[in-house]
Amino acid sequence: MRSKDASVAVSSVVRPKVAGPRNTIDRLRSHDRLEAIARLRWAVRAMDEVDVSGWDDGALTDHLEELSATLCEIDAQVARMADAVRARGFRISEPRAA
Repeated sequence: MRSKDASVAVSSVVRPKVAGPRNTIDRLRSHDRLEAIARLRWAVRAMDEVDVSGWDDGALTDHLEELSATLCEIDAQVARMADAVRARGFRISEPRAA
């Protein structure tokens, strides 16, 4: 048993409260990241709207060079982003079907 005269040591460690980004720069960066993801989703939606299977051979031939260059650029950007994610040690996985 302790006597009433015994002193009790009390820790006076001050810990900052972490409830999310408090710094203005952190909030801006977070907003920029969300905006970047939204832009990527819009790019996917834009690609969903293009259906080259409905183009006739003449139209496809007329636009083949431009379409090929654009598809190669898209492929290169997707590969660049995926490589950057993987280089950080993360895995890219397909979303589960609902």
